[in-house]
Amino acid sequence: MNPWDKMLLKNRFSPIIVLLILSILYSCSNVDSKERSISLYKLSGESQGTTYLIQVYDDQINFEAKQIDSLLEAFDQQLSTYEPSSLISRFNQKDFTDTVLPLNSLFFSMLDMSDYMFQVSNGIFDPSIKPIMDLWDFDGDSNDIPTKESIDSALQFVSFENGLHFKISPRLPDSSAVIVKKKPEFQLDFNAIAQGYAVDLLLDFINSKGHQNVYVELGGEIAVSGVKFNQEKWRIGVESPIDNNQSADRVIQKVFAIKDKRIATSGNYRKFFEANGKKYAHTINPFTGYQNNHNLLSATVFSDYCWKSDAYATFFMLIGVDSTKAFLKENPQRDLEVFLIYDENNTFKTYTSEGLILAQ
Repeated sequence: MNPWDKMLLKNRFSPIIVLLILSILYSCSNVDSKERSISLYKLSGESQGTTYLIQVYDDQINFEAKQIDSLLEAFDQQLSTYEPSSLISRFNQKDFTDTVLPLNSLFFSMLDMSDYMFQVSNGIFDPSIKPIMDLWDFDGDSNDIPTKESIDSALQFVSFENGLHFKISPRLPDSSAVIVKKKPEFQLDFNAIAQGYAVDLLLDFINSKGHQNVYVELGGEIAVSGVKFNQEKWRIGVESPIDNNQSADRVIQKVFAIKDKRIATSGNYRKFFEANGKKYAHTINPFTGYQNNHNLLSATVFSDYCWKSDAYATFFMLIGVDSTKAFLKENPQRDLEVFLIYDENNTFKTYTSEGLILAQ
C-alpha cells in the first residue's frame, strides 16, 4: 500500500488532517536512465487557527502526515498565544519571573529573530506590543477605540530592548539561556513573524526528507523550493486588497513566477473595524499605540526565509510606500523583493521590485 494511502487510514479521525489527496498526474522517462513515475502529492489540514496546504512533486513520499502534525503541535506548545499551556502564554502571565531555555529551542529562536527585526527596523517591528493590541481587540466584537490614557499606560511596558523590561543572559557551557521578565506587565506576541517561521520549519523538514520540488502554504504565508513537474516555476498570485472579501472568488492583482523563495503578505484590508466613520487597521505603531497614516494597502515580501518575509511585510505596512522604497534602496544587501499595492485617488496602484518576474 502506498505510504500516503496508509496515512489516510491512520488519520481518518484526526482533527488536524481534514483532507488528504493522492493524484498521479504525470509520468516521465529517462530520469537517471530509468523510467519513473512522478506524482503530485497533496496534504492539507488545519493548524494555528488557519489551514495549511503541502504539495510535493516526486516519485514517492518519504514522510508521514503525523510528522507534520507533531511539528505543528510542538510549535504551538511554545509559541501560540491561543494555547493556554504554551510557553509564551505562561510567559505572558503576571506571575512569570524567569525560565531557562535551550539555545536551540523554538522560543529562543523566535526571540533571536525578533531582535534582528527590532534592530533592523529601529524598533518599529516590536513583538512586545501585545498590551496595545489587547486594548484595540481586533479579534473581538466591541469596535471600541482605546482611550489615550489606557494607551499611554500600556506603552510604559512596550519595548523589545533587551535589559529594559526583560533580560536574556546566555549560559554558554550548557548551551542554554536564562530569560527574566523584569516587569509583570511585559508581554510578547509573535503573530507578525511566527507563522512565517512555522512555514520555514515545514519546508526545511520536507527538504530534509529528500524532496526538492515542494510548495508549503500556511495561513497565506508561502514557501516554495525547486520547480513543478514540467520544470515550470511556481505561480504565486497576490490578492487584491478588497475590504473584508471573504468569498471563495478572490481577485488576484498579479501572478509571479517563483523558484526557491518564501513569501508573506501583510495588509490592512482584512483585519480592521470602523468607528465614527473612520477605519482603524490592525497594524499599530509601537511608539504611539495608534495606526500610521499612509496609503499602503498591502505589502508582499519575497526572501530566503519566510519569517523574514512575514516580519518585513509588517514593517513595511507600518512605514508606508515611500519609506519602504527608500529602505530597499538603502539596504540592497537584505536581498528582498516586494510587491506593494497602494491607494492613489481611490484607485489601486502597484509597485514591483525589478527582480520579480510576472508569470506568463
